Amino acid sequence: MKKQIAEQKRVKLLVGIINKEDEGKFTEIVNDCCTAVHFSGVGHGTARSSYMTYFGFNEIEKRITMSLIPGGAEHNILSAVGHGLKLYLVGRGIAFTLPLSGISNIINDAILTGVDKPDKPTGKRAPISKKKEKAIMHELVIAVVNNKYTDVAIEAARSAGATGATVFHTKSINNEKAEQSIGTALNRETDSLFFLTTMEYKTKIMEAVRDAAGLKTEGGAIIFSLPVDDLVGIGRFEDYVDGEEN
Repeated sequence: MKKQIAEQKRVKLLVGIINKEDEGKFTEIVNDCCTAVHFSGVGHGTARSSYMTYFGFNEIEKRITMSLIPGGAEHNILSAVGHGLKLYLVGRGIAFTLPLSGISNIINDAILTGVDKPDKPTGKRAPISKKKEKAIMHELVIAVVNNKYTDVAIEAARSAGATGATVFHTKSINNEKAEQSIGTALNRETDSLFFLTTMEYKTKIMEAVRDAAGLKTEGGAIIFSLPVDDLVGIGRFEDYVDGEEN
């Protein structure tokens, strides 16, 4: 009970990697469940042919939508998003949540307004045992790399067990102070690579990218990871659907 109350008082980040035509519907579904703040950008998926369709990367351009949501509503939101966008079907995309370590008080208070009210029942979610939660834990590995070494980093990650990546075109800005401490200049033109993986492969992927394109190489990659609280869309929808996918 204490844990549930604590979750209701937290804001989390919901990430959706979805087809571009689903962007509006994604945010509408979340707004129907709670008060949320949304951001969206364009990326592209890359995976071996055997995984392309399964992970929704048959369509090159993807929408990466990030929504700040109340933690107490995340299960209902994931259930609604999974149903509404049919993420249980091949190629529809994925959605997952990440914990935050800090947020503006104004945004926090706005998002958590009304979270003490009972969540809208969906009747769709099956209970998940503690044992199962541990067995299906995922991590999001992020590598910000010189864009000339994007393919090198992706291939290294694949060799360590990654099945694909979502790529954002980014750039390094205003990092002079950090560069003095690091002792090297950071690449200005970069790609940010997102690898969604299980705990089993997280360290292997990070080490492989580091060795192939890390800070001590011309790839200059900065690599870090975030814990994924929950997700739908890659074999996880059975937790939210009671037979509907059949």
